[in-house]
Amino acid sequence: MTHLPQPGATLLLASYRLLTAGAGGFARLARGWARFRSRPDDFEHLGQRLALPPHLDELPRGGIWLHGASVGEVRSLRPLVDALKRQDPATPLFLTTSSTTGRQCARDVLGLPATLAPWDAGGPLTRFLSTTRPHLHVIVETEIWPARLAALERLRIPAALVSARLSPEAWPRYRRLRSLYAPALARLTLLAPSGPADRERFLKLGVSPAELGPEGSLKWDVKPEAASTGDLDAIRDELGLTRERPWIVFGSMHPGESVPILEPLRNAGEGVLPCGVIIAPRHPQRFDEIAQELERAAFAVHRSSAGPANRQTRVLLLDSMGLLARLYPLAAASVLGGSFARIGGHSPLEAAAAACPIVSGPHVFHQQVLTEPLERAGGLVIADSPQRAADLLWRWLKTPGVRQRAGQSARAEFLSRAGLGERLATALIPLLESGS
Repeated sequence: MTHLPQPGATLLLASYRLLTAGAGGFARLARGWARFRSRPDDFEHLGQRLALPPHLDELPRGGIWLHGASVGEVRSLRPLVDALKRQDPATPLFLTTSSTTGRQCARDVLGLPATLAPWDAGGPLTRFLSTTRPHLHVIVETEIWPARLAALERLRIPAALVSARLSPEAWPRYRRLRSLYAPALARLTLLAPSGPADRERFLKLGVSPAELGPEGSLKWDVKPEAASTGDLDAIRDELGLTRERPWIVFGSMHPGESVPILEPLRNAGEGVLPCGVIIAPRHPQRFDEIAQELERAAFAVHRSSAGPANRQTRVLLLDSMGLLARLYPLAAASVLGGSFARIGGHSPLEAAAAACPIVSGPHVFHQQVLTEPLERAGGLVIADSPQRAADLLWRWLKTPGVRQRAGQSARAEFLSRAGLGERLATALIPLLESGS
C-alpha cells in the first residue's frame, strides 16, 4: 500500500536521503583508501555497507531477511529463528547487523549467513535488494530506517518490526522528528511492541492499531543453557570461589558504579566485606579503569585472568569474557549494571533465569519492559541510591530465606513469559505470500 507523505515529510526525507547518499559517497572513497593502504578488514566492512559484489555471495536468495543492531539484539532473535525454522523449514534465513561483533554472533550463535547492513541510501539498498530478493524483512527492537522501508514498499516486500521499543529517553527525539518516522512506520506490515508503554508511543507516532502484532520482548524467550552440578563445580574451581562465603555478582558494571555500593557494604561488615564479590565490567576496555577504582578505595582485587582466587579473596574482577551468565546460579544475589550510572540498565534476565535475586539502581529506562514485571513479582528491587542497594544486599545476606524467595519469584516470572518466538513466527509466516 502506498502512503501519501505528511506535510513536511517530503523535505525532511529528501534531506535525510541527501545526507545518507553523501555518507555513502564518502564510504566509497574510504573503501578505496583502505584497499590502497592494505587494510582488508576496513575494505570488507565498507564493501558490505555499500552492498558491492562479492560481499553478498554467502547470502541466500529469497527467504527472510532478519536484522538486529548488535550482539544483544542478535541473541534475542534466537527463539524467533528457531520458531521460523520449525514452522517453515524450507524458507532460508539470513541476517544483517550494524556491528562486526553482531555479525560474528549471528554466525556463531544463530548459525546464519550474516553481513553488515547496507547503507540507508539508494545505491546500496538497490544493489542489496536486487541481489538477495527477500520475501520478508524482520527488524528486532528499534532500527527504523526510512530509505530502507521506502525501498521495500516500492518492491512490495513486507516489513515487520518485532520486540519493538521506544524508550522514555528516546521518545522526545522521535516525537520531534515525527514527520520523518511516521511515514516510515506506516510502511510496516506488522509492528509487535515490547510492552504496553511502547505500544502507546508507537500509536502516538501514527501506527495503525491494525498493524499491531504479538506483544512482548523476545529476550524473555532466550533460555540460558542449564548447567549441571559438575559444570558449576568446575566454574568454582576455575575461579577459586570458596564455599565458605556467599558471593554477589555485579553484572555488566560501568566505571563509578561498584565502589559506592561496596563501601557501605564493607562498613556494615565492620571493615570487612561480609561476602565475596564478583565484578564483571560491561566493556573489556574498562577492566583496568574499574580495577584502579577498586584499589583506590582500598579493596584488594584479584583478576580472574591471573588464575584461581585464594581463600582470602573478597573482590574478584572478571576480566575475561563469556563467563558472566554461568555465574548467576552460584550467586546469592546480583547487582544490575548500568542502572546506577545514567546508562539505562542492562538485561536482568540471565540472573532471573538462574533464580538469582536482583538489586537495580534507578536508571533502567532502556530495560523497563523487563525490570517492571520482575519488580512486581518481587524478584528485583529498585534501590534509589548506592547506600540503599548496600542495605538491601546486607539484608539478603542476613536472611537467606528472604533472598531465596526473591530469586524463585524472579525465575517464575521469567518462565511465565515464554513462547513469544512461536507467536511471532505464526504471525510472520503468512506475510511471505505477499512478498513472494
